[in-house]
Amino acid sequence: MRDLARRIPLALAALVALVAAPGLALAQEFQKVEGAPRQEMAASPFVVGAYSFIWLAVVVYVFIVARGLARVDRELRDLEQKLQRGGGPNR
Repeated sequence: MRDLARRIPLALAALVALVAAPGLALAQEFQKVEGAPRQEMAASPFVVGAYSFIWLAVVVYVFIVARGLARVDRELRDLEQKLQRGGGPNR
């Protein structure tokens, strides 16, 4: 019974999608507009903006990774000094 209760809504949804599909296809048909004013924009500002954004993101990422690496290196040196002094973690 549960299996049938699950299948009925799925079947109804599939039927609605099947019936509505041709109407959606007709609504999305392309029609060329004649005599419309053309708006052209230069691509160079967008290209410069995109490259600037990417390079900025790369620089920020490298900075964050370098900072984390410096922190790990500092902690590693501290641990090495503690081990050389004979002071283990529980001493």
